Amino acid sequence: MKRQIEMKVKKITPKGEIFKCPVCGYNDGFHVSFHMQDDSDKAGIILICPKCHNHFEIGWEAVLSKKQV
Repeated sequence: MKRQIEMKVKKITPKGEIFKCPVCGYNDGFHVSFHMQDDSDKAGIILICPKCHNHFEIGWEAVLSKKQV
């Protein structure tokens, strides 16, 4: 079953330790999602609040290995 929820990604500026949701105040960290860039081995890293499910972009990027597991 595909998830049909359109979620806006909010941009936040990281300061200090990143563990508290700026929207709902949840303070036990985030889930992480990788947004793959087309035809690239790069992915944007998106933080997701486990409580309110807001998505946040903080400018992090990952380079993924092309090795298949």
